[in-house]
Amino acid sequence: MKIIDKFLKFLKTDRNTFATYILALISAYIVVDRLIEVLFIIFTGVSYSYWGPIEYTLAFACVAFAFFFSGGSKFAKADVDKLRIFNVFCISLYIVGISALVQWLNQAIWLGLLSLPNYTELATEFYYLFQPAFTAIGLYIPLVTFYKLIKWLVFSVNDVKDIRDSIFEYGGISLSSTKDPHGIYSCEIKICTNPESGKDVIIPEARRFDSLLAVGVSGSRKNYINI
Repeated sequence: MKIIDKFLKFLKTDRNTFATYILALISAYIVVDRLIEVLFIIFTGVSYSYWGPIEYTLAFACVAFAFFFSGGSKFAKADVDKLRIFNVFCISLYIVGISALVQWLNQAIWLGLLSLPNYTELATEFYYLFQPAFTAIGLYIPLVTFYKLIKWLVFSVNDVKDIRDSIFEYGGISLSSTKDPHGIYSCEIKICTNPESGKDVIIPEARRFDSLLAVGVSGSRKNYINI
């Protein structure tokens, strides 16, 4: 992790921002790719690349974690940024989900058609009879569902204060180190040495600003504790 942190320091960014940026780029590629596949079904009735459950699970995870990490990144500095990120996340998740539904329905119908006798004759001479059914799947399902998503985002998420506040308060998954920084360039204090492990017991620089309660009997020199 130290090598990664040095690389991120060179880029002048942090873990959450970098992870959000990479996952957002991958998510954008996935969304565009799935939109193109839906267009293939609309215009030809057949998808160019059918994804299975594993591929779509990874796609959902990529979009989801891009949102989860964004809460603690530099992309979410203001509340309005968090709201925009949430809207983009919902739309991206919808596109991936609707693509999976359309593709799997299209694939299931094609498998059923392939099981019919004289499939070759049907596909070559009577393709014009069932092609509209395949293209309608790719067009009808997005048309009747997309407006519901937009309606929910506009009239529920953006207008309901409690929902907005919950989005504003979401801090996301933090990838930052939980250890306090210490080293030769920090003002840390060595208290003692652990006799069992031989390691130094150190108060990091950041902890020196915290309150301290010193408890001891008279004569234990509590007044010498000065950090």
